[in-house]
Amino acid sequence: MMWRQSAATIGISVLLLSQLVNAQELPPKDQRPQLTFSEYVNEVLRSNLDLAVQHGNIAIAQAAITSAAARPDWSFDVGVPGADLSNEGFPTTTSVGLTVPVELGGKRGARMRTATADVSTTTSDYEDAVRQLRATAADGFVDALGARDVLQSKNKSLAQLDQIVNVNQERLRVGDIGEIELVQSRVERDQFRADVISAQSDVYTADLAAAQQLGNPDKLGAQMPIPVGSLEIPTRTFDLDQLISHALQHRSDVLSRIRAIKAADERIKLAKANLVPDVDLGISFFHTGSGSGDFQQNPDNTISGGASVNLPFSRLRHPGELEAARATRTQAEFQLRAVQLKVEAEVRDAYERYQASAQRLNVYRSGLLRDADRVLEARLYAYKRGGTTLLEVIEAQRKSADVYLAYAQALTDHAHALVKLEEAAATWDVSF
Repeated sequence: MMWRQSAATIGISVLLLSQLVNAQELPPKDQRPQLTFSEYVNEVLRSNLDLAVQHGNIAIAQAAITSAAARPDWSFDVGVPGADLSNEGFPTTTSVGLTVPVELGGKRGARMRTATADVSTTTSDYEDAVRQLRATAADGFVDALGARDVLQSKNKSLAQLDQIVNVNQERLRVGDIGEIELVQSRVERDQFRADVISAQSDVYTADLAAAQQLGNPDKLGAQMPIPVGSLEIPTRTFDLDQLISHALQHRSDVLSRIRAIKAADERIKLAKANLVPDVDLGISFFHTGSGSGDFQQNPDNTISGGASVNLPFSRLRHPGELEAARATRTQAEFQLRAVQLKVEAEVRDAYERYQASAQRLNVYRSGLLRDADRVLEARLYAYKRGGTTLLEVIEAQRKSADVYLAYAQALTDHAHALVKLEEAAATWDVSF
């Protein structure tokens, strides 16, 4: 009687949990769009809002080139140097002047080269953001596929438990066992059914996290995509030295620091050019009126020109801009060395983790899954004929379930390790 009450209680709990999950108002699976791995990653890179913000930095840096190309503006002066305020006939003088500043030392070219170098550095920073986001998107896709593998594994185990229940129903019918064995197998099955419902919820959560990367609120509802693919990919062999060499030559964060050094060199040249004094060339036209009374004279027109040079004594004694530019270059060199060291460490760590994940996966593929199935089949075969106990069958089923769940996790870990390795090595030929 107690067993019947426990089974009934668990059945009610499972029913309530099932209703709760169904209340999430998810559209039917076949109505949601499907996305392959490459389609998903490409859409993330095209639509992600954070990446769009990062891309705006390139446009800002390119606008700085336009500003750097601008030449100093000319100035036009109109004035009245002399006017008869006493009304005694003093001749009024008017003037018109034009001043043309001339930059010397190649300042304009140095500014443009510096701004262009900044664009190159900013572009590398954007490319590094793409590298990281691509890996993040791939991890999200892997999680969604991994959640489905876990659900599939639990459905397989649930089917095995259904088979045990069916066997017990038949054995009870022919009188081989008592009712308690049937009830016990039902309890085991119904309890596991709750785990299956939780796994279904985990699939939804993983899909939601992947859809969030798409940067479109419509993708979080009825248009939430279904990731389509498989984590059942073969393990791969990599050459560690080649991976490190490729990363040091092609990773965008390394290229960014190399380009930052070039930008610092251009700033040093610009600082030196700014020490060269500029020249202001001016020309003026003066007109003096005839006057009247004691100040009467013939009208007079004159023209004058000149050059003005700012003597940079203070800048030569205190070249702060040049010193800052040189310090920036030294800093950039240290940053490059730090990034190179970090990149090599990341590649080595990702390589070792991938090797471990591949070896772990091969353990399951080399016969562990097959052996777990054989043990369960043998126990169930013997149980049908009364050669073993129900507890031994259930234990074999639990072991089989654990093995398949561990295999599903191994598949996910292997995929994540592959993504991490290719992200670290700046290579990308991942597909699921």
